[in-house]
Amino acid sequence: MADFDFPRILGETLVRHVEYRPEVSSTNDLAIELALANADVFPALTITTRQTGGRGRGANRWWATGGALTFSLTIDAAVFQLPMHDWPKMSLTIGLSVCETLEPLMPGRRIHLKWPNDVYLEGRKVCGVLVETIAQRPGLIVIGIGINVNNSFANAPAELRSIATSLADTANRNFELTSVLIRQLQQIEHRIASVVSNAEDLAESWRARCMLEGRTLSIDLGPKRVTGVCHGIDDEGALLVQNEGGVERVFAGVVTQIL
Repeated sequence: MADFDFPRILGETLVRHVEYRPEVSSTNDLAIELALANADVFPALTITTRQTGGRGRGANRWWATGGALTFSLTIDAAVFQLPMHDWPKMSLTIGLSVCETLEPLMPGRRIHLKWPNDVYLEGRKVCGVLVETIAQRPGLIVIGIGINVNNSFANAPAELRSIATSLADTANRNFELTSVLIRQLQQIEHRIASVVSNAEDLAESWRARCMLEGRTLSIDLGPKRVTGVCHGIDDEGALLVQNEGGVERVFAGVVTQIL
């Protein structure tokens, strides 16, 4: 527990309960398990020093060693007055909040959103987001975030070293995890409020950081695949893809190829 100052976290953020485990398979899975056990103090932070089986979109898995910032935040949408029709915006909104957290820490570095839920630093993945709901606990939203902070990729699998990075690898120094976490939790609260208030800067902020605009890409939608040129992100968080049939609005999917 030496990695985190929990009294500071509780005193400086929206969090009202913390569940810490030195090692877990997935903080989202643990957060869901706790919610199903009738946990009722929210927002609740589920956090670990080491995650061994983190999940991403589709069949993706999250690789991380000690030094990563890996946590899930469970919120009650009703408390935030967050209507269900705005829930699809959450992945992109949380990704934006990560960009805004990292930008002051990495001045002069390129930080972009890869729709719908990844953050890239200097062209390499530095963060993944996985937002889930719980069928048995309607109204609860689990926000899973994994940020590569102090975990070096020097010893990562070869196939990851060219596509992923960490703050420490890029800046050549370590960061204080509690301070990064507090900054991130505060930014999440701010951006959820932006969704609720329909803030004008929200969509503009997505578009300004979109790394896919102008690129030809393929998106796996499950039963079908969409291929075309990305024309950015609209006000509802949909990716705009131009193909022979016109511009298609894509609200969810896995980007499988970028040209």
